[in-house]
Amino acid sequence: MRKTLTSKQKIVLSSIKDQANKNGTTPTLEELRVTLGLASISSVQRHTDALKEKGYLENTRGLALPDSSDKVQIPLVGNVACGVPFLATENVEAYIQFDASKISGTPDNYFFLRAIGDSMNNARVSGKTIDDGDFVLIKKQQTADPGSRVVALIGDEATIKKIIPEDGYVRLQPESTNPKNKPILLFEDFSIQGVVEDVIKKGGD
Repeated sequence: MRKTLTSKQKIVLSSIKDQANKNGTTPTLEELRVTLGLASISSVQRHTDALKEKGYLENTRGLALPDSSDKVQIPLVGNVACGVPFLATENVEAYIQFDASKISGTPDNYFFLRAIGDSMNNARVSGKTIDDGDFVLIKKQQTADPGSRVVALIGDEATIKKIIPEDGYVRLQPESTNPKNKPILLFEDFSIQGVVEDVIKKGGD
């Protein structure tokens, strides 16, 4: 496990990544010094040496980010309620690195949503609960097996629940320790946006 970064080291690493994404290559120490507004290259080098020691940069003469070929970038597209349905936004907020071996197909088949509420805090997905603020990995599909945990779109609002078909309607069942969370019964006007496949805990687990 990598060591925790100081606030200054986080800024330096973020600047290196930003310039690498923009220019296709990591900056030189001088370019980094100018960007950060530091007085000397030695000040920059002190921070980059610490990043190398902590494993955030490769231990090479220049500045090189660790190989992330085993990772894929999956978009975070907003919030989803684990309680009362919340407006489903389709604007990409950020990209989350995820282990490529844990998905099937291409990254385009997946997206992340940020969970809100506690109606799924008793569910277990890959051994993890879905708590307020967690990032939930969704595989895009419009059908789901009974008992699957899905993102259901009700009008313009989305919610994560366990889907249970009943005679003439569908029940979206919470899995919660909070008795205030109740099932949602749907007779029409809803669609499945995807199935829950994994959870990244908000603390980074």
